[in-house]
Amino acid sequence: MKDILNQLFDHQKLTKDQAKEVLINISQSKYNPSQLAAFISVYLMRNISVDELSGFRDALLDLCVKVDFNDLPIVDLCGTGGDNKNTFNISTLSSFVVAGAGYHVAKRGNYGVSSVSGSSNVLEHFGFKFTNDNGTLMRQMDATNICFLHAPSSTLLSNLSGRSDGNWA
Repeated sequence: MKDILNQLFDHQKLTKDQAKEVLINISQSKYNPSQLAAFISVYLMRNISVDELSGFRDALLDLCVKVDFNDLPIVDLCGTGGDNKNTFNISTLSSFVVAGAGYHVAKRGNYGVSSVSGSSNVLEHFGFKFTNDNGTLMRQMDATNICFLHAPSSTLLSNLSGRSDGNWA
């Protein structure tokens, strides 16, 4: 981390591979809190490069739990959240409407960060238990046209946005 920090202190950009390695190392708790705070501080004081963004994206795709829906046409519904305007969580409700209309829906969500609740909070409140088990998710999809994915642990291997390589982010 010392070399990365020195590079950033010198106003240099990270390569795609460096950015990927840093994010993977962060996810594996390889840095102490002081190193992590220094990295975040210096990183947020500058503009991000395309290579850095690509490296972070690649790390996230490597780290996520992949879900394979066997080429089902999936509608990926998630809200943007965090508008700080106390708006209604429409993406969760929309997911039920779209699934009820006969489309396969993968509803992604997370816990509320900048609002009272996120879709994961809402679903858990009503007793839903999240899972990463592909068989369970497929059974849910077959039975109800919908499954729920807690965002930090999922990506779709489907033909979202016309792509079938899983690289939809």
